[in-house]
Amino acid sequence: MDFWSRLIGGAGSSPSTKQTRLNQPQQRLNLFKQIYNKLLQLWHNGDIISRDRTTAENVCTCLHRLAELLNDDLRGPAPHLCIAFAANSRLLILASRLASSLHNHGVIHEALGLCSLLIDSEEEDFLEDRGFAIALMLFIESITSSGPLTVDVDTEGVVVEVLFSIASRIRLQPEILPVWFVPESSDEDVDNESNASIKAARKAEFPLFYILLDYVHYEGRAGEFARMGLLYIIEAAAHSEELEKWIIESDLATLMASGLGALYSQLSRKVVSSYARDEIPVILALSGSHRAEYPSDAEETSSPNFQSHLNIFLAYLVFWQDVLEHCTSMEVKRTLLDHFQFLFLEQLLYPSLLESSDIDGGSSVAVLTYLRCILESIDHPDLIDLTMQYLLALQDRPLEPDTPARPTTLARRRKSQSLMTHLQSTEDRPSPVLFNLVDMVLSSLPSRNQQTATATLRLLSIILRRQHRYAMSTLLKTKSVRALDEARTAGAHNKEVNILLALAEDLGNDEGLEDSYQAYLYDNRSILENHLCSAKLLEVPGAAPLIGELQASLLCVAPLRSVAMHTITLEDPLFKSLTGLLQRFFSNDIEVNLALTQAIVDLASCGFNRLEGWLLVHPSNYLLRNDCALPLDEGNGVERIVSGNHTGIAASESYEEEQLRALRHARQEPSWLEENTSPIFAALDSLVQQIDTYRRDVQEFDKYLTEHRQLLRLHQGKNGTTTQPPDQNKRLADSKGTSPSPARNAPQIRSISERLQVEKTSGPESRSSSPRGRRQNSLSAPTLVGRLSHLHASPSRSTSQSTSRTYSPSPLRKDPLSSTPPKPRDTSMAIPTVLQRKIRVTNSPASLESYRRAPTSSETSSVRSASIGPEGKTDELSEITLGHLLTNVVILQEFILELAALIEIRAGLFGEVRFV
Repeated sequence: MDFWSRLIGGAGSSPSTKQTRLNQPQQRLNLFKQIYNKLLQLWHNGDIISRDRTTAENVCTCLHRLAELLNDDLRGPAPHLCIAFAANSRLLILASRLASSLHNHGVIHEALGLCSLLIDSEEEDFLEDRGFAIALMLFIESITSSGPLTVDVDTEGVVVEVLFSIASRIRLQPEILPVWFVPESSDEDVDNESNASIKAARKAEFPLFYILLDYVHYEGRAGEFARMGLLYIIEAAAHSEELEKWIIESDLATLMASGLGALYSQLSRKVVSSYARDEIPVILALSGSHRAEYPSDAEETSSPNFQSHLNIFLAYLVFWQDVLEHCTSMEVKRTLLDHFQFLFLEQLLYPSLLESSDIDGGSSVAVLTYLRCILESIDHPDLIDLTMQYLLALQDRPLEPDTPARPTTLARRRKSQSLMTHLQSTEDRPSPVLFNLVDMVLSSLPSRNQQTATATLRLLSIILRRQHRYAMSTLLKTKSVRALDEARTAGAHNKEVNILLALAEDLGNDEGLEDSYQAYLYDNRSILENHLCSAKLLEVPGAAPLIGELQASLLCVAPLRSVAMHTITLEDPLFKSLTGLLQRFFSNDIEVNLALTQAIVDLASCGFNRLEGWLLVHPSNYLLRNDCALPLDEGNGVERIVSGNHTGIAASESYEEEQLRALRHARQEPSWLEENTSPIFAALDSLVQQIDTYRRDVQEFDKYLTEHRQLLRLHQGKNGTTTQPPDQNKRLADSKGTSPSPARNAPQIRSISERLQVEKTSGPESRSSSPRGRRQNSLSAPTLVGRLSHLHASPSRSTSQSTSRTYSPSPLRKDPLSSTPPKPRDTSMAIPTVLQRKIRVTNSPASLESYRRAPTSSETSSVRSASIGPEGKTDELSEITLGHLLTNVVILQEFILELAALIEIRAGLFGEVRFV
């Protein structure tokens, strides 16, 4: 019987045990009171003044035990006696006094833990107690202010977490804001006090706000919690006009703008693009390019110090953007934007752009790199509009209407006017009207410093890709066109695409051309569909506006800049500079060519930018055959259509013939004069002709080119990337008897320059399943040789250990180099040796004829010491390695394929081709 009683928990329990369990909350309270009285006795007896180690350990132990009892009390059922006693006895005041007096890290940490428990408890309403708020703020100010007591990083993180908990509760319960925010000063008091006394008074009014503001620029957990807590407080301004006015008059905008400027000032003035030893892209390593010398005081972009400072600056810039997005008060938003312009753009960013030089080696690269990173990081409409309008010297924002203003509006105007008056009284600074970003770009593109040209092209790509609306009429000289006027015909479209495909085949008829072209078709569709300018072109008539545009219009203070249908004029200086770089393609640095081709593709990716005239032949220059009288199908087409109806033939015959004539006109492949060929097509044709010259001068040039391309693909195969779109992968898998791969996400399209600078070799676990091993990014740019440029050379790898991949046959091939593909061989030694051979290439098309006439008595004379020509000019020829030339040929071929794919996708997506 005793067994069953013990099993059901009845008779086995003694009466004393039952009584202990029933009286447990009361016993916990008694123990809690004993520990509290012990701490109170230590405080009243003055034992804290000695600050000895034993006293600190006793206090730390007592606080830790109190926290455990509070935690047990919160987990247990109601009533929570310990929590009630802590509220009535003002436990926090005692704990904060002990921690502030002992100056012991352990005591401070335990006191903060006790505060966190009291705040998180939903009973007794600690956050609604003004005395609790005052005691907590005095305690935190005593341990965070500069003085004899300094806390470690972990303790700072705990402090900010406590403040974040308070801010989050204020966001959820706006009614407790008056407990923590108590404004006392009026406008008359502010006018009569000094700046120091004003700041001290405002800090006393809302200490939580200022303490969080001190930590927003920190790294790690403290900075993240501080930034989010400050955002919550700014959101609360929507429920309190008094808080809104206080934030405008506070130092928030000044401190945020000054902090951003301070972080920007810490960035290096001279920068050189570099890679860590194990991160050098294979496409650069195999090109045989030598690293140019740079000043000793220039900082490398791969250094941890540079990356750390840049990441901190960009994180703070993103915080600026988050503040503007969370802020629902237009007056607070305008105040922040005014300080961003006056204290950051005018005082720091623009002067650094103005003072940069390409002569000192590195300052121009630094400024251009920072500008690119800034434009890549921000996407808030107001920040973008303010930055681009100022740097491009566009019109200022429209003046505010002269209407009766609210007190917050008057406070904001006084704040901005005071700032402008102070800045104007210091010194006169140059204006972007004299020298702006357009001048910077146009002067840096022709630079002899390859890194300056690369940085400029990368910046240009970002502007064209993300902020194309600001490039119109500033960076680009454009003219307006109608959407349906001057469209190219179907015959002209087919001819120009076939010209590009023929040029790609002339550079090397390889088995992978079809796969590359199919991949570019797949990529470019995703690029064009996700382009920022494509939203309006692809929206369904009568449908609601897209969510992105609606959110942008709600967040934006100034109206969004509209984009109209336009085309680039051939007299545009920027377009001429890009064409000039394209003509010097083979002598350019590898990274310059990657950035150049990226910029051209970005320029052609905007749906509002018509291709006719600058990339394709203008329809007004078509030369068509006058054979419209001939039917489409002799004896079967028109006659059958006309004879099929005996009534109304006279009325319909004219219309049908007119339609058939228009259809025949559109299907014709027109011709055009040589001077009407687009500059880009002419430059591409000239480059392909130069390859014919190098084939004649360099023995086995095609063999070296094929092996070089295969070597790049071998490294690509090692990294596990693919080049086919999903449907092509499925066909190849079916043909090999394997199951198809799972469904893939939309591809991420990253710029070549970005991939070269930041990507690392990814293993099978981290790479994407998209056609080229990319990650998701709908706003990224199209890649030219994405399957090549993201590879990195590892010193421990040997190409001889890899096997060649099998590629599907290509219908683009006409005259293959051989009936069977070349046998794979050990290229780990032979190819690098050959790639180091020197060869001279032309810098301009004008020197091509003299180069062709150069005497070639032997391979050495043609490759190493080609004649200059009768004029004896040496500045039109450059000496590069054979590996450098072969790499540029591969890039050029991929670029031509991508252009053809881009033109093809644009025609179908935007309806740019007419058929009648």
